[in-house]
Amino acid sequence: MRVLVTGATRGLGLATARTLARRGADVVVSGRDPAAVTRVAGEIGGTPVVLDLARPSHVREVAAELPALDAVVANAGVQFAGAPTFTADGVEETLAINVLGHVVLLDALMAGPNPPGEVVLLGSGTHLPGEIPFIPDPVEDLDLGALARGEAAAESGPQRYSTSKLHTTALTGAYARAYPDTFWTCYDPGLMTDTGLARDRPAWQQQIFRTVGRGVTAFVPFAVTSERSGATLASLVLNPTGPSGGVVAYHRGFGDRSARAADPEYQDGLLAAARELVAVGVR
Repeated sequence: MRVLVTGATRGLGLATARTLARRGADVVVSGRDPAAVTRVAGEIGGTPVVLDLARPSHVREVAAELPALDAVVANAGVQFAGAPTFTADGVEETLAINVLGHVVLLDALMAGPNPPGEVVLLGSGTHLPGEIPFIPDPVEDLDLGALARGEAAAESGPQRYSTSKLHTTALTGAYARAYPDTFWTCYDPGLMTDTGLARDRPAWQQQIFRTVGRGVTAFVPFAVTSERSGATLASLVLNPTGPSGGVVAYHRGFGDRSARAADPEYQDGLLAAARELVAVGVR
């Protein structure tokens, strides 16, 4: 079984790639850093592929050269503190990498001669309004242009992140309807404090996150290490469960979706809006 894992050089992606390789899968290790991709691929006996999800034309070129894939784990994700940062194309980076880059990749693969039989997108409970303390509710409208320009959620990196996870959760449903021959799952990996997701925050905030995280992982039911969550994700890839288009959570088997994420009209509208933004660019 050949599995592409995006963002496979650290955190959850690395843990998932390692577990898949131990269990006999042929892992295509992808990431932005060529040295890290080469190192991890060498470590697990995988295939290295440099993939920068912030560059749509590059993503299409890479997708065209990939070997036939049995499964894709759309894991790569970023979270930035403070004011928005932008790609070379002028798109806010959280939206560009967490959402649009994977849409470009998946669209290219599904249009190819050998579409994967299984795709897992990464969701998060942070997309649920009012559920997690200190996490702002996601932006729920379909104006992706405002997000891309940094106008929506302008002052909150966590809100841009929770919005991106609303998007990945909803897109799973849209893709499941569009491509019923492929099995689609959204995976909520739980609260992980050791993934490096906060690496762009100030050093003192990173230290607090690590220190508090050790206690949180021990006592909070939905908190987990990336190694344990990655093992569960690998099991999900090798043994798909639940209905196609559904959500699976690390800590309890089934996952939650907000009313917005579960709305088929919103799901399909979001996929159309993402494709349009990629096609025409930021205006």
